[in-house]
Amino acid sequence: MVNPEEEKEEFFKEEQELLNRFKENITQNLSLGRITEEYKLLGSKYDALLRQTLKLMKIGDSNQRRLIRTQNELQATNLKLELTYNNLKSLSQLGQTLTSSLDTKEIILTINKHIQGIMDSEIITIGMYEEEKEIIKYKFLVKNHKFTPSLASETLKEDNFSSRCIIEKKEIIILDIETEYPNFVENSQKLWDEKLLSQVYIPLQVEDRVIGIFSVQSYNKDAYNINQLSILRTMASYVAIAIDNADAYKELSKKNKQLKEQMEKVKILNDKLEVEMDKSETLLLNILPKSIAERLKKGENIISDYFEEASVLFADIAGFTKMSSKMSSQEKLVDILNEIFTNFDKVTNKYKLEKIKTIGDCYMVAGGIPVPNEEHLIRITEASMEMIEAFNKIQYELQIDIGLRIGINAGPIVAGVIGKNKFVYDLWGDTVNIASRMESNGMIGRVNCSDYVFQKLNHKYIFEYRGELEVKGKGPMKMYFLEGKK
Repeated sequence: MVNPEEEKEEFFKEEQELLNRFKENITQNLSLGRITEEYKLLGSKYDALLRQTLKLMKIGDSNQRRLIRTQNELQATNLKLELTYNNLKSLSQLGQTLTSSLDTKEIILTINKHIQGIMDSEIITIGMYEEEKEIIKYKFLVKNHKFTPSLASETLKEDNFSSRCIIEKKEIIILDIETEYPNFVENSQKLWDEKLLSQVYIPLQVEDRVIGIFSVQSYNKDAYNINQLSILRTMASYVAIAIDNADAYKELSKKNKQLKEQMEKVKILNDKLEVEMDKSETLLLNILPKSIAERLKKGENIISDYFEEASVLFADIAGFTKMSSKMSSQEKLVDILNEIFTNFDKVTNKYKLEKIKTIGDCYMVAGGIPVPNEEHLIRITEASMEMIEAFNKIQYELQIDIGLRIGINAGPIVAGVIGKNKFVYDLWGDTVNIASRMESNGMIGRVNCSDYVFQKLNHKYIFEYRGELEVKGKGPMKMYFLEGKK
């Protein structure tokens, strides 16, 4: 790298040598003509040096001015960045204040305080959208920085700024209403009782719902620039959240009040009804799964749940109808059925399965509902084998001529509660229908399984392939007898 001092010495080397030579010539006995020539030569060199020095000074001045200008631009940019940061910080703080407020009047006054010094805002208003009536009511209005009661409203059935904003779900920016929307001037002045040249309408949206309009208006033309509009959009998003929260809170408060009133009434009757409620509770839990019963008690009127995979078992007592026609004592018949199904209930509870219902001499069980469980199919398979054992024992002890067929299938299921007066927790779907077909196409003393069950469990259990059997409404289907564990 060249040393600046060396560069400067090199730059003046020729002039320095010329000056030294001139000094030496003066001390010598030279003629006047010779001295005159040397002097002229020295003068011309220094004249050139002077011009070059002036030129360098001008360049230096230009660079200095450029440097000052750049410095000023950097300072201006820094001020803009600082202003932007402060605006963002202020907006963030405003957002926290707005979204935590549950009072719409407080919300609009907070907005007024925030934007009062940064933009024109002769009118700030929040319009609430009443969808059923197709109307926007501007109940909350700040006029010239004072909260003012307002009855202003616009209907969606007419063409106006409010209807366009709501229907199209788009903001409307008017910087000179007289030029842009001359046909709207009269209606606007009548609505606000002011001549407002610049108007901004921004829809208040919560997800896809439009709940109202946030509007800021000014007496002046071109009152809002890009940055100010950006601030208003941000404010509108905060206002939408705040209004929605306030509405939700009011609705919740209303429901809580109603609930409180009901609870007070219930409390008066509680002592008298306590015994009956205990009885009802026990009965409900005998009819419905506990989690479903809890949901019904909490107020769910319609319960419908989808399960990606659950298992279904149908167990049918073959020959029961024939036996009942020959048996003289109907009471004994019911006792036999009760003995069988009580043993099935024990097996069902052991494997944490859900008894769905009994239809005559048919017993229906499900696994993996209403609470999903990854081992539901294994549990129902184990239960099916124990049911066969329990049934065979009862049959042997009572010496009755009946048999048991069991069918199992698994897959997607819809489960829910139907009815109003007599609740029933039931299952629907093709999985249920196929499980029923597995039972009806099975054999006494065997557990007949679908191909789905086989594919899921053939690594743990032994199956006997039966081939493809014709199934009513389904056509040929692969079936397997469950033999036991591997």
